[in-house]
Amino acid sequence: MIKLYLLRHGKVSGPAALYGRTDIGVNETINQVIVTTFIEQNLAIDKIYSSPLSRCRSLAKTLLAHHDVCTAELTIIDNFKEIYFGCYDGIAFDTLYQIPEKWRQLERFWQAPVEHTLPDAELLGDFYQRIVCAWQSLRQDLFNDAITEQNSSVLLVCHGGVIRMILAYILDIYFGNARWFSQLDIGYGSLTTIELTQHSTVIKQIAQPLYNG
Repeated sequence: MIKLYLLRHGKVSGPAALYGRTDIGVNETINQVIVTTFIEQNLAIDKIYSSPLSRCRSLAKTLLAHHDVCTAELTIIDNFKEIYFGCYDGIAFDTLYQIPEKWRQLERFWQAPVEHTLPDAELLGDFYQRIVCAWQSLRQDLFNDAITEQNSSVLLVCHGGVIRMILAYILDIYFGNARWFSQLDIGYGSLTTIELTQHSTVIKQIAQPLYNG
């Protein structure tokens, strides 16, 4: 059996916005708080993976600095990047609110994200397929690897949207349901636990908070 932990990055150092591909960072103090709480969980990690974006990669590297957590090297998986929000990516909500037409477009996207894609953005369906392919590939690689022949623990540091798509796939829930985004809280620095065997995938815990962010 493999325990796979999905850890969302900490709160980013910027105003409220849709941060997809925008490579915004996280204050290192926040990363340290998350790592300290993570260590208190007594989870010995055999492998650690991360999105390439700095808000995830920096947290993964901070974890790796504590050798009592993980002694393995960090593996970056490009396809676990967050969704790209196109022209709206990284633009502060306060700025968009000053432009009624753009704010209405953003509201339509929140209400029906599949039908009302943002300009130049990655389609939600394409994002879902990208994450599902990355998830299936990771799962297969873990069971093909000698280190995971016995019970082991693996950590993936990634994004809220990525975690939602993984859960939607496992639970066979429609990824385009707006409630999946508005009513499922995947908080900053939260930990989701999944147990894998060759023939089963079981979600044990969703979004356990590791800090108040």
